[in-house]
Amino acid sequence: MRIAILVLLACVTAACGADTPAQESLVAVVDTVDGVGRLSYPADPASPLAWRFDTLAVIGGAMFDDENYQFQIGTNGLAGNAEGDLFVADLQGKRILRYDRSGTFVRSYGREGAGRGELRYPMVVRLGPGDSMWVVDLNNARITIYDAADGGSRRLGPANTQRQPPSDIALAGSYLYYVAGSVLASPGTPADEQPPNPLVRAALDGTPLDTLWLIEPRPVYALEFRSGSTLTVSYTTEMFVTQFRWAPLSDGRVVVSDSANYVLHIILPDGTIERTIRRGPPARPVTDEDKEAAREEVRAQSANAPGLVGSPDFVRRWLEKMTFAEVIPRITNLVVDPKDRI
Repeated sequence: MRIAILVLLACVTAACGADTPAQESLVAVVDTVDGVGRLSYPADPASPLAWRFDTLAVIGGAMFDDENYQFQIGTNGLAGNAEGDLFVADLQGKRILRYDRSGTFVRSYGREGAGRGELRYPMVVRLGPGDSMWVVDLNNARITIYDAADGGSRRLGPANTQRQPPSDIALAGSYLYYVAGSVLASPGTPADEQPPNPLVRAALDGTPLDTLWLIEPRPVYALEFRSGSTLTVSYTTEMFVTQFRWAPLSDGRVVVSDSANYVLHIILPDGTIERTIRRGPPARPVTDEDKEAAREEVRAQSANAPGLVGSPDFVRRWLEKMTFAEVIPRITNLVVDPKDRI
C-alpha cells in the first residue's frame, strides 16, 4: 500500500503576528562594482526575517485506506494555483492528484500506461494557462498536458522527438522553458567530455525559439555492490556540488545561478546577459566537520532502510566512495514569485 503524508504550510512574516514586533522593511539598493550589479542592504548582513508557519491542511496518512489520499512525490512533483488548489504528481500511482485548499480530494488525471493521457513516471508537474497541467513523464519520454476542467490531454509536439524528456520545465507568459535532457553526466563519462545541455525558451506547442544558457553537466560516480550472482549499481554525485538553478520572469527574462558564490544572471530572451548581481561573502570552504556530517547523514538514512541500502557492507562502500566539492554553495534554491521578486 502506498502511504504518504503531505502538510500544506502558509508562511507569513512576523509583522503579521501579534506576539512579535514588526520589523522595518528590507530595502535592496542596487549599485555597480566595475560595471557589475551588486545588492547592498541597510545592514550587512541583512537583518533576518522572522517567520510563522501555519498548517492549512494535512493530506494523507498511515491510517488512510482511500487511494485518493495515498501517493509518492518527487522533488518537482507539487504545483499550486491562485485559489489554493494543490496538484500532486504521484510517482507510484502514475497520475496527477488534485486537492482543494482544505485538503479535500477533487479528482485525478491520467493512469498507468503509454497511451494518450497515460503516465509511466510523472516526475515534474507545472501549471500553465487555465491551470493546464504540464507533466514531464520520464519513462514515456514526453510531456503530457491535461486540461484542468475536463481532464482531456495532449502530448507536446516537437519535444516528443528528443532522445530524453526535459529534466525540468517552467511556464511564464506565453512561453515554455525547459532544460533539454539531464544535467548529470552519463555514467563513466567525464563531465568535460560531455556536451552541455541547453536551457531553452520555446513556444507553447514545443517549438524551440532560443537557447538561453548552456549547463555544464555534473559528474556522477557509480557504487557497485554484488550479492551472490546479483550486481546492483547505484549512481550519485559528489557532496556539496554546485547545482544549476533557474526561474523565469513574467516578461520572458530568466534568472540563472551556476556559481558556488552569490551570483545571479538576468538573461534576456535571446540568451544575452542583461545584468549580473553579486553579493558577498564568498562560498565557504568545505571542512572535515562538513564531510563527517554528510557521512553521518548517510548512516542515519541507511539505518532504517530495508534490504540492500540498509546493509552494513553497502553503507561502508558508499562512505568509501563519497567525494566532496571544495566549497559549500551560497545559493541553495532560487524561486520567482508572481510579482517577479527573486
